[in-house]
Amino acid sequence: MLCERCKREVYRYEKCDYCGRNVCSSCQKASQTATKTLRLVICKDCWTNMRKRRAYKNKELLVAKEGARR
Repeated sequence: MLCERCKREVYRYEKCDYCGRNVCSSCQKASQTATKTLRLVICKDCWTNMRKRRAYKNKELLVAKEGARR
């Protein structure tokens, strides 16, 4: 499997909740447990976007909201 951000071959990756890419642990900026069943992950690229970073810190899932608007 390949990381969609750095293109390195990795054994385990997680999906960024703000851009939808599969990122490895080195491309992952932060993660938190929002609820008992919801774990939020943000990549380093999304961390630079203030709107996405604010949504992460407020424990909001931004990708699901954008998909509902389209």
